[in-house]
Amino acid sequence: MMAVCPRAGVALMLSCALLMSAAPAFWPAAAVAATKKAPPKKPAPTKKAAPKKKPAPRKKRVVGLDLPPLPAGKTCYQAGAQVPEPPLIKSAEIKVPDKARGGPLRSALLVYEATIDKSGRISEVKTLGAPPQEPPWPELRDAAIRALKEYKYAKTIVRGAAAPVCLIVSLNIDLRHEDR
Repeated sequence: MMAVCPRAGVALMLSCALLMSAAPAFWPAAAVAATKKAPPKKPAPTKKAAPKKKPAPRKKRVVGLDLPPLPAGKTCYQAGAQVPEPPLIKSAEIKVPDKARGGPLRSALLVYEATIDKSGRISEVKTLGAPPQEPPWPELRDAAIRALKEYKYAKTIVRGAAAPVCLIVSLNIDLRHEDR
């Protein structure tokens, strides 16, 4: 309303408002065009699309940097330092022997260096540190290595091809009786 009426006092503004509401013939053309509503646009007819197929699930991969080939004497890239740590896809339960349960130990922490081959399976397991030889440690170590051999990791891609990765794996084994 203010754009149509030039500067005016309250009385003149009131009269301009009455004039505009009572006599649309006096409105300027721009005001008339601004007050008219455009007819709603009809949406363009659409063709029914065929139902979208779900894409096949992609295999998990970890893409490493464009690293140089492994130097002589090295068998794998170091996870966390040279390449990202590959995600674990499948794990396995550690079957602890009954004679290892219920003793003074409530849990055991075992640390291994595992080599993940090009397919994502653990091909080699090395115990880090000197393993104790008294029971139940040898049985726990064997059970943990059997379980680790069943683990599956995502493939690590380096320079466009799958590459072996060395990874530190720590396992915390519960040694309490299962009925608790």
